[in-house]
Amino acid sequence: MTERAPTCIGRVRHVLGSTITVALDDDMAGVAPIYRGQVLSIGQIGSLVRIPQGLVDLIASVSLLGIAELSGDLEPSGTVQRDERWLQVQLLGEIDRATSRFQRGVASYPALDDEVHFATIDQLSPIFPKESVDRIGIGFLSAAEGLPISLDASRLVVRHAAIVGSTGSGKTSSVASLLQSFVTGGWRTANIVVVDPHGEYARALGSHAHVLSVLGDGKQSLKVPFWALPAHDIIKIFTGTSGSGTFLSRFTQLVGIHRRNFVSEASWLDLDLNAVTPDTPVPFDIKKVWYELDTENRETQAVKGDSDTRAILDIGDSQSLRSATFQQYGASSRPPHKGPFFDVYGSMPDRLRLGLVDPRLQFFLRPPVALDGQDPLEAVVSEWLGGDRPISVLDFAGVPPEAADAAIGVVLNLLFELALRAPAGGGGIGRLCPALIVLEEAHKYLGKNAAELTRESANRIAREGRKYGVGLWLVSQRPTELPDTALAQCGTLIALRLTNSSDQGTVKAALPDNVVGLSSVLPSLRTGEAIVSGESTIIPCRVILNKPNPLPLAEDPSLDSWRGVEKSLSFKSALAAWRGIYNGEEND
Repeated sequence: MTERAPTCIGRVRHVLGSTITVALDDDMAGVAPIYRGQVLSIGQIGSLVRIPQGLVDLIASVSLLGIAELSGDLEPSGTVQRDERWLQVQLLGEIDRATSRFQRGVASYPALDDEVHFATIDQLSPIFPKESVDRIGIGFLSAAEGLPISLDASRLVVRHAAIVGSTGSGKTSSVASLLQSFVTGGWRTANIVVVDPHGEYARALGSHAHVLSVLGDGKQSLKVPFWALPAHDIIKIFTGTSGSGTFLSRFTQLVGIHRRNFVSEASWLDLDLNAVTPDTPVPFDIKKVWYELDTENRETQAVKGDSDTRAILDIGDSQSLRSATFQQYGASSRPPHKGPFFDVYGSMPDRLRLGLVDPRLQFFLRPPVALDGQDPLEAVVSEWLGGDRPISVLDFAGVPPEAADAAIGVVLNLLFELALRAPAGGGGIGRLCPALIVLEEAHKYLGKNAAELTRESANRIAREGRKYGVGLWLVSQRPTELPDTALAQCGTLIALRLTNSSDQGTVKAALPDNVVGLSSVLPSLRTGEAIVSGESTIIPCRVILNKPNPLPLAEDPSLDSWRGVEKSLSFKSALAAWRGIYNGEEND
């Protein structure tokens, strides 16, 4: 009788396409045998086994395990005897033992009673290439902690990725670790833009990144020129609303006039004035637009209908946002009379003025624009891309949601348009020099409630970015809220723990059919553990992701202050800041 190999764990009992049922040997203690001093977790969902077939080893992933008498409807067609322990595995591919090369798919299927073996780290190494010049290390295989896992960097970046996980699953730390791996792996001239709505990434990436904050000053200040937005988005970010149709129409008209005025005077612009619209991304003085609207809204006239007889007391000043004052209109049709637009705009001019002085929105007014010199967008975009550093963090913490939404739309739109129009010989971002945009809280910016510019720009990058050298990482705790089209464009899926059943269903639908059993472990994954699937990895696998060093600012708040000797709370600074930045968001 042939002696059983020490790596053998059972035999094939049932074959249904790529699904194989394996009866475990009776004399194998448990489902985690010890081999050469190492514990091998054969019974873990996602563990890998091999089935020798001549000169090749078939590789399969464990998707189900049980005992025949307890398995009920899961018992595979009576082929497993009563009291037998069994595994159900899914075939993934085969390793040619002569060349040590792995390929997806199988040329032949195992026969009944064929031996099934656990796979050692050395035997699995052809499936999981080590970190190299074109691969970044991300962690190690959950079922074999000595086996490092790396991903194809090019496919991970250019073909997009979705990184999803519930709050507390380690999602932010995992993203930070991946980005740190690019820097430590030698990609020191990368173009990685992290859109950070909560201020979490600066601590983890600060030594490698150019951090630009809304609340920063000098070189650390984030700049997103308001004039790069369409007219209707400009009024919305500064007032929180679009106002009446009459106001919006007049505002749009004035924006177009002032854009054309700037083009006609600026030495660094050479555009056909007839082609300049209210939405053309060229500078204009929004304070002058406010002044004209505010003046029309207050104007009284000595002779009704004659603007030359304005009953003005103080002309005011546009640059200091000081309103013009007029004589009070007379009662019973006595002069002075109301101007043609008197109070037609309601509170909108006042709301616009408050928005222009709101400290939270000052990043929209940077940098000041001159009529001579260079295009200010060149310097701004260079800062967005990190300058001389491989990563930039755009910190939008402290910005009103609607303003952050619009600003992110500007960033996404400009970066894509620049890549789209990149010259064939290079000289910017594009196919010859790709850029990666990491979009935290992606579901907020791709969903139907996002600003139109933001939603369209993000979805456009998801659909077309690969063709023009713009990669996108969608980082979200709610994959269900991501548009199906955007998620389908993600070549790599990294799914951490998900507790919501609908989110689990979304990820399950995105996994390949032959490893869909992996989705059953989504609610029980450890913090920092993930299912990795897609084009950047050779086979789907369950991975313990590396921890970043340093960590992002994403941990739970501490209760240390609760153990103090004396309770002392002061709200003076917070209240002062709140009152100082209030921008009149109540409804008209």
